[in-house]
Amino acid sequence: MTRWIVFVLATCMALVVAEGATRAVDGYRLTALRLAASEPWARRDRARHLESRKWQSLEDAWPYVQQLPTAAGVEREWFLAPAPERPPVKPEPDLQARADRYRPVDLPANYEWNWKFAVNTACLKEHHDGGEILDNFEDVFVFDPLDGSPFPRFRFLRGVTYPSALRTNAFGWRGPDIALNKRPGSIRIAFIGASTTVGPHHEPYSYPELIQFLLNRWGQLRHPQLTFEVINAGREGVNSSSIQAIVRQEVLPVDPDLVVYYEGSNQYWPADFIRARLPARSQTSAPQPSAFGQYSAIARRMETVLRRAVALGVEAPKPAISVEWPKDLDERDPNLSHPQLPINLPQILADLETIRHSLDDEGARLALTSFVWLVHPGLILDPVRDAYLFDYLNVKYWPYSYAHMRRYIDFQNQVFRKYAATHGVDFIDLAGEYPPDPRLFSDGVHMMGVGIPLQAWIVFNHLVSTMERRLGSGEWPRAPRHELSAHPAFGARRLVSMETIRAACRADARTTRAASDGKSSAER
Repeated sequence: MTRWIVFVLATCMALVVAEGATRAVDGYRLTALRLAASEPWARRDRARHLESRKWQSLEDAWPYVQQLPTAAGVEREWFLAPAPERPPVKPEPDLQARADRYRPVDLPANYEWNWKFAVNTACLKEHHDGGEILDNFEDVFVFDPLDGSPFPRFRFLRGVTYPSALRTNAFGWRGPDIALNKRPGSIRIAFIGASTTVGPHHEPYSYPELIQFLLNRWGQLRHPQLTFEVINAGREGVNSSSIQAIVRQEVLPVDPDLVVYYEGSNQYWPADFIRARLPARSQTSAPQPSAFGQYSAIARRMETVLRRAVALGVEAPKPAISVEWPKDLDERDPNLSHPQLPINLPQILADLETIRHSLDDEGARLALTSFVWLVHPGLILDPVRDAYLFDYLNVKYWPYSYAHMRRYIDFQNQVFRKYAATHGVDFIDLAGEYPPDPRLFSDGVHMMGVGIPLQAWIVFNHLVSTMERRLGSGEWPRAPRHELSAHPAFGARRLVSMETIRAACRADARTTRAASDGKSSAER
């Protein structure tokens, strides 16, 4: 009898130890009865947690590189050359303190917000433009926009290391410092866009930074008298209106030769031309853990293994949606001035026009890329490795089918292609060449791991062709156009209370009402 008691106690102890070890490895709290993420893990993006299951090594993507076209003078083996190591750097203590204070909105707590945008939205009862995030803070960093507009809505602080691992230069852009005034014999390329341009903060390099390494390697062989400088002016969550303001206010003063626009998701929502009422949105896309799996990390692991063995990873069931596409809107050859262009394309095209004309006035060029989405009919995903990606497509974009999403994505890229052809803008068909492989993506639009160098490789090869053409014509290198003593958009860092911003908002509202009342009296 004693032997059985000892056996049972030893077994229970072993299970407790195994459960504790599994919780520690999988990132669950040891003291909580119900499974809950431990604090360090709770701070990580879910996609980052899955990185070990995605492609990380340059060799993983080598078969794709061997199939992709290369520009003249480019050796495919360059792709396998690793970028320089970047030693870890501790974040600024004050930024870390603010991040801890305002978690889970820790990153926006350290943005530098547009004063005009903050004042416009601070005392609204209902927000429709993202301004509600400011309600989380007692104070924020602010800047004054050069033109008094609410765009760009925010920018990164300058010359800091964020708790997210983002490192910014003297202009608040990701990447190494560059001189304010361009040197003779240098070519500057600015990359503009949103999160898919600035890249995951914890990755050593963004795709524009990797392109700089490749361009300078190519230049040493083909044009040793030149140097190539890359600017990454992207920032997560911005739309085309903020991007055009970034170009005008921040990028143009540093005299870029070429500006590359890459964005296509932050204004994308494929609800146009749907007349029927849509069903309620799904909250989950996959089977939930059993009762036992909600309390035991070992059980959760076993269920995950079983699910991976039997789940097909196919698209979640969705209702049929009828689209009444305008008969006079050609999906293969779109009319850019059509009044019913979907997915916010009229605004995007208007902002592209602003960018193009602003660059033309300074003798610079615009390049436009197609935008990569990993979604197509019949897409099969690994239910464990691609869990975040699966939720992105089947929960965030519920109830739109993969085919429905793809139709609008393809139309958007056709519009981009037509715009480029109409206005003589270089077009880089990244979407047409980038492999639709889930091992390269964290969600439907964000590359990760080796997916980022692969993105850089494809764009780099297209840029080489652009370089050769413009260098051969004598258009580049251009003589520097500016000799500035200071960048006009950037001033001293300012931290103001939200109460100060709300007071300014209320004062603006009173001024507006008074002006409206005066106008009404004059009209009477």
